[in-house]
Amino acid sequence: MANIETLTDEKLLEVVGYISLNGEEKAIEHFGYKQDTLRRYLAEAKKRFGDSEISKSIALQQIAEQYSDKELHAIAKGGRIIAGLGKVPIVHFEGQRIRIGALTDTHLGSIFTHPDMIYQAFEEFKKAKVDFITHSGDVSEGMSHRAGHIYELSHIGYNKQKEHSIEVLGQWTDTPGYVIDGNHDRWFIKSSGAYIVKDICEALPNYEFLGHDEGDISLKGKATLKLWHGEDGNSYALSYRLQKVIEALTGGEKPGAMIAGHTHKSIYIFERHVHCYSGGCIQRQTKWMRGKRIAAHTGFWIIDLWVNNNGICKTTGTWHPFYC
Repeated sequence: MANIETLTDEKLLEVVGYISLNGEEKAIEHFGYKQDTLRRYLAEAKKRFGDSEISKSIALQQIAEQYSDKELHAIAKGGRIIAGLGKVPIVHFEGQRIRIGALTDTHLGSIFTHPDMIYQAFEEFKKAKVDFITHSGDVSEGMSHRAGHIYELSHIGYNKQKEHSIEVLGQWTDTPGYVIDGNHDRWFIKSSGAYIVKDICEALPNYEFLGHDEGDISLKGKATLKLWHGEDGNSYALSYRLQKVIEALTGGEKPGAMIAGHTHKSIYIFERHVHCYSGGCIQRQTKWMRGKRIAAHTGFWIIDLWVNNNGICKTTGTWHPFYC
């Protein structure tokens, strides 16, 4: 047997802690020591550390026996032991960052849309080194049957608006662009069966048309980003419309994040574990909107989503407003 005076502090506390937790008989069986040896260990421990340090060591060993190594590491990093729970909840906020440049409601072909705003957005996307860009619908202004609408058009008809949109969106070539159509785009479908957004994307090699009114993007195979447009209206409270959209989604089909268009409003909410951004617009308030007392939040988002094996672990968005 080793000389007790030469034992390390760690070994001494291990033996004393085991005795306190399990009793002398089990300690004799576990370590193979005689009773006199164990008592010499206790005396040496009191001499070196005093009763308070021994009590602390025993308490730590009691804690250690209740948790796994992973949980102990979580506690060491500040994880809380919650009363009534047998486990420590462990949340991992580390993940791979995906940066998105988010546009929506550009309404190209409208006299209330200035392409220079889109070009400024592209410049910011380039500086931020986004991984891809998105467009959540109403790429074009379309042509409605509303009285006086034709006088609000800078480009009249399907071909003119398509060519104008290709020219403007074609200035972005740095990354992929993912696009859905909106209700204004679908006016061409209703009037003549022309799929303007699909045709625009087919003319631009780095753009992909995801679908009508909504489309999904896989984020590293761990989460889904949904682009959404809709044909519903504005709500008095900015968050209410998004809350109802998310509430209507089937549980198993909920995305991890959503970027919504249509209402020309900018807001972020977290609802039913969905990170939801309303994308604003790149069209100044029209006379029709002003007459309906509907504000236009003109601008764009740059959104960071961090993705790990559990999905989207955190997000931050920067809203870039145009004051016009």
